[in-house]
Amino acid sequence: MKLVATCALVGIVAAAALAAGTGRATTPGTNGLIAWSQEVGGQHQLFSIRADGTRKRQLTQNAVQALDADWSPSGTRIVFGLEQDDRAGIAVMSADGSGLRVLTPGGFQGQPSFSPDGKWIVYERDIAEGNNGVWLMGANGTNLRRVTRSPFGCCDTDPNFSPDGKTISFVRVKEHHKLQAIFSVRRDGSRLRQLTPYAWEVGVKHDWSPDGKLILLTTNADFARPGESANLVTIRPDGSGMTNLTRFTRGKNAFAGSFSPDGKQIVFRHETGNRYSLAIINRDGSNLRRLTTSGDQPRYIDWGTHP
Repeated sequence: MKLVATCALVGIVAAAALAAGTGRATTPGTNGLIAWSQEVGGQHQLFSIRADGTRKRQLTQNAVQALDADWSPSGTRIVFGLEQDDRAGIAVMSADGSGLRVLTPGGFQGQPSFSPDGKWIVYERDIAEGNNGVWLMGANGTNLRRVTRSPFGCCDTDPNFSPDGKTISFVRVKEHHKLQAIFSVRRDGSRLRQLTPYAWEVGVKHDWSPDGKLILLTTNADFARPGESANLVTIRPDGSGMTNLTRFTRGKNAFAGSFSPDGKQIVFRHETGNRYSLAIINRDGSNLRRLTTSGDQPRYIDWGTHP
């Protein structure tokens, strides 16, 4: 594979400390299935599970890497990053894994998410080395539009629409695994704004609450501050009001997944040493409970609405 791969692909071969997954601005509604990526035989495949931990199901079977799952507002489709045949593209499929369709037949793209009305997909795109940014395309893969261009070459990644569809938040990487910050921008590329300090070293994965009042993220995601844990925090859309949801230490870590569609809970990756699980906490950080207890590392976690 070319070295011009997106940050999403770089993250697959990087340290396990990278953010737990992709889901994007969570659509308000009734809680449905949770989707995530998990390694199977050296490849990442997509899975889904109910919020009570039952009915775990593998959705993709032959993907080289299936990543960055994001549920459509209706909860009936999933858009995701698909790595195959020396390319990294954007694909969509039904919630049961059927009807897979590749929207970008060539090039390097990743980290897709739907707009709140389901008509657009925002994603990271690499055109050439040093030419990376956030792009928009129609949900059928047409009408491409550029939103940002990374001043550091790579990367502007994990773009998410705000629930009102007016703003796109994304992670701007200044230095991989050391200096990463949340930015926001209007969908026309105007009003670029930095929301967090680079010193927070945020995880690539972040998510808006369904009511648009909070953004969920991970701090110290790649352990740039040795000896400190990765933890979940929320901020307001203007970057103010940082609130710690977890305060793990000594080998315990939390990596952001997404809010639940009803806005009351958060799904994330919980780590204790080399033990990993899908876990849920309440919006205020209370009442932690695990959905899975296997040693497999869940990544790119997103909670969808019930169809």
